[in-house]
Amino acid sequence: MKHLFHRLLLLPVLLAGCYHNARLAEMAADGDADAQYEYGRRLLTGQKGMPESPDRAIPWLRKSAAQGDDSAMAALGLCYERGLGVDASYRAARRWYEKAIAAGNEDACLALLQMEVRSGHTDQAVRWLKKRADDGGLPAQIVLGKLYFNGRLRNYISAQDAARYIRYAAMQGSAEACFMLSACYAEGVGVPKDDSIMLGWLINAAELGHKDAIDLLEEVRLEQKNKKTQKKP
Repeated sequence: MKHLFHRLLLLPVLLAGCYHNARLAEMAADGDADAQYEYGRRLLTGQKGMPESPDRAIPWLRKSAAQGDDSAMAALGLCYERGLGVDASYRAARRWYEKAIAAGNEDACLALLQMEVRSGHTDQAVRWLKKRADDGGLPAQIVLGKLYFNGRLRNYISAQDAARYIRYAAMQGSAEACFMLSACYAEGVGVPKDDSIMLGWLINAAELGHKDAIDLLEEVRLEQKNKKTQKKP
């Protein structure tokens, strides 16, 4: 009886999920790229009440990718890497990841690097990412900076290169890169330690909506205010 009661409580939720999935399927069939990706993603993962079916997911992801959706491209890279709904293929996975990265997908950048590391091609992957970063690729610039900071690429790029790529990304308006660049100046990573420049990039990150930057900036301003108060006679 208890289980039956719980099922009855869940019935409206399940019916709503079925309705939303049906509506999503209609939008995908009408050619909406976002709907095609989301419908394919749900089929791939079995989320939101959708039965898991990688075979059915692939055509929808392809349709979305054909319209330029970078998330769909990245998802196809994952499918080929892991053999989900398609035969596993390193070359096809790399091709789709590269397309997603070129379209601005940061997750694909990290996924490609991880795949190459597992395959023993770390040097090759870092060279490719550096080329993308030097050519202005924002995802590659951010990923190289992030992975340097967490210690995973310190044998492959210098602190100066990491700071340079982070600066490139910050100058493209990345809030995350502005925050990382402020950390570079705070700690003297790849650049001379400079609190005034650090504060400038921290303000930029906060103005772009970076939550950690907003919180840290509030702490910095409160500390400055307390110092001024203590100096008063």
